[in-house]
Amino acid sequence: MAVPTLGVEEEFLTVDPLTREPVPAGAGIPDTVHDADLDFQLELSPAQVETATGVCADLRGLREQLARGRRRLADAAVAAGARLLATGVPPLGDPPARTSDTPRYREMGRRYGALTTRTGLCGCHVHVAVPIGTAVQVSNFLRPWLPALTTVTANSPFFDGAETGYASWRSLLWSRWPLAGPPPYFESERHYRQLVAELIRGGVIMDQGMIYWFVRPSAHAPTVEVRIADVATTVDDAVLLAGLVRGLVTLALRDLEAGRPAPTVGSELLRAACWQAARGGLAGRCVDPISGDPSSGWAMLDRLHAHVRPALVDHGDDGILDTLLGRLRSRGCGADLQRADHRRTGDVRAVVDAAIGRTTS
Repeated sequence: MAVPTLGVEEEFLTVDPLTREPVPAGAGIPDTVHDADLDFQLELSPAQVETATGVCADLRGLREQLARGRRRLADAAVAAGARLLATGVPPLGDPPARTSDTPRYREMGRRYGALTTRTGLCGCHVHVAVPIGTAVQVSNFLRPWLPALTTVTANSPFFDGAETGYASWRSLLWSRWPLAGPPPYFESERHYRQLVAELIRGGVIMDQGMIYWFVRPSAHAPTVEVRIADVATTVDDAVLLAGLVRGLVTLALRDLEAGRPAPTVGSELLRAACWQAARGGLAGRCVDPISGDPSSGWAMLDRLHAHVRPALVDHGDDGILDTLLGRLRSRGCGADLQRADHRRTGDVRAVVDAAIGRTTS
């Protein structure tokens, strides 16, 4: 089996260098930044901007594109009088109370009201190429591992100037949208298509692009898309997440080829486990969605790493991921770093400044 290609989308905030609060500089950035490999896009809030890599065959190429994309956006933000910030929610202040001025975002504002304003929620989406027609089945295999993936880049413990008590407060805010959360277990692609059609017909969502499940068939590419993660605090953490996701997808494809079924984890336990992972992060208390037993975030991540290791070896990714996992273990995820900055300084502004520095590190 060929090694699947992959790509990553990252969302960022643009913040004022003095107040550290979100400013609507992101709306003008995509038109000023150009790169043959990368795509720069508007986001729902004008205080956000998104970059998407091209199709990458290996993690080294992915890392280079991610690093270059962040540098290009950071330079453009400075030129616009702002700073680029990789964090899941604004640690200080609120984004502008309006959406970016596009037909789609205006329609979302009309339909969904206050859900579309003062959001500024920034995620990291990993795409892995899969054969046409199998993305739904692959997503079934990934469901039990969603809580562990949450912990890798949990990066939003502060919001509106205060500690939230959650490693990923973004996950909780994002869950207000219809269909945001772990997906159901789908019996077939037909089951998936039928449910999506009913949700569109009923006016719950506008189109397939508003399926915000944590793992889904992509609405615009022949990939399975994992979208549970906060935007990573560093490029290394984004690459670690992408390597783990590709390992999971590879094993799922092998299981499908061998006729092995995906584990059927109950939807309510899985949703609770995702909530608990967003609460606890790597350092806190979590719950294993397969057994229902208490676990730490690190224990879940170590089980995930052991599970995907055969695929990592086949991909040639095992050495890279061992190194990146070791770095994560030595310093913690973005939430751990933000909390350490706050313990040292007692100032959320200093937390933002440190996170700005790590965005392009």
